[in-house]
Amino acid sequence: MTAILLPHGRTPARRRFLAEVGAIGLLFACAPLLRAEPRIASAGDVRHWLDQIDTLSRQLRENELTSARWRTEIDALNAATPLTEFLPQLQFDRALKAMQRAGKDPAKTFIRLNDIDAGPARAAFAVAYFVFAKGQVITPHGHCGMVSAHAVVSGCLHARTYDRLGRGSDALRLRPRLDTQARPGFSAAISANEGNVHWFVAERDASATLDVIVQDIDANGREFAIELVDPLAAKPDADGIIRAPLLSWEESSRRYQGVAG
Repeated sequence: MTAILLPHGRTPARRRFLAEVGAIGLLFACAPLLRAEPRIASAGDVRHWLDQIDTLSRQLRENELTSARWRTEIDALNAATPLTEFLPQLQFDRALKAMQRAGKDPAKTFIRLNDIDAGPARAAFAVAYFVFAKGQVITPHGHCGMVSAHAVVSGCLHARTYDRLGRGSDALRLRPRLDTQARPGFSAAISANEGNVHWFVAERDASATLDVIVQDIDANGREFAIELVDPLAAKPDADGIIRAPLLSWEESSRRYQGVAG
């Protein structure tokens, strides 16, 4: 998903997309989420999830695991894990406070793993929330030099993903992979090819994804980059493949903010 800034990584210059803007007053609109009383997962359960993510991410970094295998393993782990029960321990209240209705982009909040007793001391990954007001969008884009996984933990998102088949000078060749209403329990990880391009539109306030990000890997080159594309500009050929033109940040925002597709 995602234009992400890790502490040691690079980021495209897009201030709004990565902004962490406080909107504490909006927390009251999300109060039902915080007042709910699910069974709170034990620290051991949280540790198991974090440890498994760390192991898979280290194997990926050390070339013991392909990005395609990382993708399938992370999705399977997320599907088997009651992530919504972990939210109080994983600082979701802080992410909700950052949600903003003004503006077109969701609010991004990194989880401070050092503040979680069960967290790994030196993680091979980062974890962040994206919290959306209704109608906010993460515009269609592909990834280089990283992989990520996106688990919906609140609300509902219209999620579309595409397999990356190749890159020309001005376009990505894509095959549509997924088009669904994503609710809690949904997970869509990316690899260098499978699901590498995605697009999310929030259908409810306080819709949120919990993202796992691994950078500094060789996936479409080692240099971190986000490649924004225009899948609506191209019609599929006889094999269902589209040639999606590359866009600038400004063009992507103008074309896709507020577009349900």
